[in-house]
Amino acid sequence: MESFVWKSIICRFGVPRTIISDNGKQFECQAFCDFFQEWRIKYRLASVAYPKSNGQAEVINREIISGLKKRLEDSKGRRKEELTSVLWAYKTTPRTTTGESPYNLCFGAEAMIPVEIGVQSPRVVHFTEENNEERLRCLLDLVGALRDKAAVRVAAYQQRVSRYYNRRVNPRPLRQGDLVLRKSAIADPTGIRGKLAPTWEGPYKIKRVLRPGTFKLETLGGRKIARAWNAEHLRKYYQ
Repeated sequence: MESFVWKSIICRFGVPRTIISDNGKQFECQAFCDFFQEWRIKYRLASVAYPKSNGQAEVINREIISGLKKRLEDSKGRRKEELTSVLWAYKTTPRTTTGESPYNLCFGAEAMIPVEIGVQSPRVVHFTEENNEERLRCLLDLVGALRDKAAVRVAAYQQRVSRYYNRRVNPRPLRQGDLVLRKSAIADPTGIRGKLAPTWEGPYKIKRVLRPGTFKLETLGGRKIARAWNAEHLRKYYQ
């Protein structure tokens, strides 16, 4: 991990003031702490619990892990050596949502790959050192328009996904006074109960509807349940 931080972060962007990571075990080693102390980098841990987001980080991590699995196969010990190549492949591959690669959205030009040198692409044939810098500066001037087009594509893509999702959603109307079951994994995020514990617990009674999809619960004996609960984590109970 120290070599990855050195090559992919410090050598490219400079020495950061603070690095924030999750509570992964790969970061809990004395060598990593000594590396940060040597470069006077503050190391902070993210919160264990966080609000639900749009899942962008999870999607990117899933693609990176998938790329690592394809390159490593049974040699799991070479993960950090192959990580740079996988990240480069991700940055130079056009994404479905934007229609552009992350590299192009950042620099305004596609990266030069070894295949272009072998097949003599137009960029290679017409390359000259005299006007190369001028052309790159012109592309940087136009990168704002490229990013605006990518934002329009992202909005259109999200609308298509939303329409597809909404067609498949089955509404679950819950009203005040209904009996519901609560997802036990949300009620006990520490996992103390173990994997063999029931998935759902209850029943509980809906005491009040705060807004559509959000409810306050109480036990059948009338004891209030802390915090509000989302319909995603509730299931109607039929006697």
